[in-house]
Amino acid sequence: MIKKLLLLSLISCTLSAEIKFQDITSKPSGRSKNFMIWQYLRQDITAKEADKAYSLVEGNIYKIKKEYLKKSKNKKLLRERDCRRERDLLSIDEKDCFKMAMSPFKTLHLDDETREKLLAKLETQASRDQVRIQAEPFTENAYIKYNANTILSMFVSTTSKHRRENLNLKLSKKFIHHMFSKNASNWRKFALIKKIVNDDRLDKLQESLLLVKPNDVNDDSNFLLGLNHLRFGSTKIAVKHFKQARSKATKRINQDKNLFWIYQATKNNKYLKNLLTSTDINIYTQYAHDILDTEISHYFHTINVNNERCDSNICDPFEWDAIMKKIQNTPKDHLLKLAKTYKQKEMAPVQSFILEKASSFKKHSFIMPYDKYLGEITTDEKALVYALMRQESNLIPAALSRSFALGLMQIMPFVTDDLSTRMKNPIKSYDDMFQPSYNIRYALKHLEWLNKTFYHPLFTAYAYNGGLGFLRKHLKAKTFRKGKYEPFLSMELMSNRESREYGKRVLSNYVIYKKILGEEVSIVNLLNTLTDPKKTDRYRSKG
Repeated sequence: MIKKLLLLSLISCTLSAEIKFQDITSKPSGRSKNFMIWQYLRQDITAKEADKAYSLVEGNIYKIKKEYLKKSKNKKLLRERDCRRERDLLSIDEKDCFKMAMSPFKTLHLDDETREKLLAKLETQASRDQVRIQAEPFTENAYIKYNANTILSMFVSTTSKHRRENLNLKLSKKFIHHMFSKNASNWRKFALIKKIVNDDRLDKLQESLLLVKPNDVNDDSNFLLGLNHLRFGSTKIAVKHFKQARSKATKRINQDKNLFWIYQATKNNKYLKNLLTSTDINIYTQYAHDILDTEISHYFHTINVNNERCDSNICDPFEWDAIMKKIQNTPKDHLLKLAKTYKQKEMAPVQSFILEKASSFKKHSFIMPYDKYLGEITTDEKALVYALMRQESNLIPAALSRSFALGLMQIMPFVTDDLSTRMKNPIKSYDDMFQPSYNIRYALKHLEWLNKTFYHPLFTAYAYNGGLGFLRKHLKAKTFRKGKYEPFLSMELMSNRESREYGKRVLSNYVIYKKILGEEVSIVNLLNTLTDPKKTDRYRSKG
């Protein structure tokens, strides 16, 4: 009988044994097979066995190649590795090896004689210009004769120390317009703007960016330029950049982000009211709903399930790959019919994902199917675990990332190894991490350690994704202090893009789950506490 409930199902999975070569050959190509090969290469195998396994890898995966080269005698790959490592560029005779070895970081501090000899070996004008420009005096007059992409590369492809000590220049309007001309690479423009805006020791370059025109850069660049203008008090021009960024943004969250910042710059409530119309649930829309005292309703946390047995196993990455392919190939008008075939309790995360997709992601799922594995934790801890899990894996036990983060809570193998030394009844293989019982137990242990240092869900999310060392460095850089546009500037100017966006999503999820669990919290209050070290983290509260 089908019933409506808050999901508390037990999802069971099968343990996997030691990997054998025939296990690999029987599987379809893709990320899951690559993960098997990576594990196989870490076992006690011969060079010949490693060669056979590596030939089955899909794509050029550094993590797998690194393990392979520990076992193999593959002359081609070993030569490529040695070429890339070679620092004495003039000693290389083979053209292909020379191209692999070339790097602006290796040519930065060459003496004049070595640089001239190196220039004779370079075949293209672009590569010669890239080496020449590094030897120029540190002035815009010396650089203006080069094309925009060469100048941008020179500023971007260097060390932070060199950029701060030698390239922090007050640039003229003419030079800025040359460097950011429309025919220059948008990627290079964004890379440079990001480095400048995120580094307060590049104060002269930050001031120079005030001269960049909105039409000359893409939406990501315009957003950062808007923030830069706000720091210099140029509110009206900042708004122009945010409006340009919003008009070009393709993702809903980026459109909402720019609306939010237009509101921050103008304090005009019409922009908050515009945010209420968004179909996304994110910190920007939640902030608007909070300030204007309206409810967010476009989400669900219960779905129809039954107790029937399912033939599929979403704890098996290969089976999940097949299910996902089926979902992707199903026409939108047939998705609701497909969702009905996944009404078994253990398939609840699949059904909820299909329902989201059928709504064009205008309705958002916040189901909670793993309460049985969470033990005696507080409601607040439960909200955080689900908030992390929803962002990490969308509650799919077989989730596997490009870097081989594992399962529901996407725990990296090296973190798994460390936790195993401190766990009772540790896993016997990485495949065990696709079992909710193991994965959640390991995640709770990891969070127990993080929560000794961080007391705010956003900071815990940052540390969970980017690592404790990364967050400590960010906090010690005088971020999240009281001031105009804080804590928002500190959130937007985090250099690690993945952790920055991850933290926003987890905090948004946390607010929704807290409401579902009966402990409603204000996102405005949560954001306001970020500038109070006593309420957020041990590092700053101890001075």
